[in-house]
Amino acid sequence: MIDQSHNLKGKIEAMIQTVTMAQMLFSKAVIVDYPALVVAQKDCDLVRAESLLQDAFATDVRPAIQDWRASKGLPKDPIPAFRESGYLERITKERAARNSRSVSSYA
Repeated sequence: MIDQSHNLKGKIEAMIQTVTMAQMLFSKAVIVDYPALVVAQKDCDLVRAESLLQDAFATDVRPAIQDWRASKGLPKDPIPAFRESGYLERITKERAARNSRSVSSYA
């Protein structure tokens, strides 16, 4: 579950950013050299263990994620794709029209 407070950013774009970041962090976790990490942990080699995690964290996983998205027929970069889709403008107009018909008065 992703819970966000959208005070300054648009709700949908902020959610896309969050999902994109989750994909990157998951990908970085997957590329940790776990066998080497286990050895470093057993040897109490904290510097080596930390270096293994830092190496994974410093790896640019964006090209691999973009390739994965393309292999699934998804846009390589979701934010520009969302903006180009016109979805936000379309749904905003539809909701405004629907809301204007259901206006009621308390007076």
